[in-house]
Amino acid sequence: MTGLLSLSDDQRLDWLRLARTPRVGPVTFDRLLAKFGTPGEALKALAQFGPKHPKPPPMDAIKREVDATRAYGGDLVCSAEASFPALL
Repeated sequence: MTGLLSLSDDQRLDWLRLARTPRVGPVTFDRLLAKFGTPGEALKALAQFGPKHPKPPPMDAIKREVDATRAYGGDLVCSAEASFPALL
């Protein structure tokens, strides 16, 4: 998925949270997006898989990661966003 969307801050946090979920690698991430449409919906669906489902990290941990990145002058850009560098 490349360069098509403009995501809100909450959508970016969901994107990162899904990406940081144990046992959700790039292939699973893409399959979850294809099936559920958005990272937020995929995160909701994971909870329905029962007690042994992959557990996403807490939102406060994701926010701390983004805050730390911004403190160093970086920002979170997801691969589906129009601002994602084409050469990546």
